[in-house]
Amino acid sequence: MTDDAGQDDDPVVRPGTPSFRCIADECGALCCRNPYRVDLGEDEVNRLATVVDVWEVVEERAAMVLMRQSDDACVLLSDDLRCGEYDVRPRGCRDYPFRLELEEGRPPRVERDLACPGFIGPPMTESEYQELVAKLA
Repeated sequence: MTDDAGQDDDPVVRPGTPSFRCIADECGALCCRNPYRVDLGEDEVNRLATVVDVWEVVEERAAMVLMRQSDDACVLLSDDLRCGEYDVRPRGCRDYPFRLELEEGRPPRVERDLACPGFIGPPMTESEYQELVAKLA
């Protein structure tokens, strides 16, 4: 196994990881299809309510609010496989395919969704990595 092959299976993002480029046309917008769940905060629900009927978008279970699906896709997914309401999309969608893990006393850890095929760009530089961490924080 080469180092590159091992890195392809590693969810941890670091300098040298292939950079991300959305290829929704090629993958069919996998990130916006079943299983699809995005936790929403109250401010996100209010923002979404400005563009869609919020009762069709969210359902409450305990303290968690979930995006619903329509035809196995997010209700915001448009025919061109892009977010139809990009400016009001939830934080989870803004951050995807990355997730930041913060643990006291440890450096930030960024993980990527290995199901996403968009990690095809040139290796991420140290400064690009630091910008990503800052964006996710």
